[in-house]
Amino acid sequence: MSNVSKIKDTKPTQCFSYEVNMLVHIIADDEVTAKAQLDEKGGIVTKRDVKLVNTVTLYGEDKDK
Repeated sequence: MSNVSKIKDTKPTQCFSYEVNMLVHIIADDEVTAKAQLDEKGGIVTKRDVKLVNTVTLYGEDKDK
């Protein structure tokens, strides 16, 4: 019998990279206020184009076991 313990099972995890182009509307009194609101809270998205750029398989411990 061997004294070697079993290596933990791993399951593949994937990382998906996307390129996202958005058109966002901000209602504000001036550009400085609009930029601050965009950075803090976001805005009203009226158009969003999403393109998958890359997929990479990663490996890590199976946390369920």
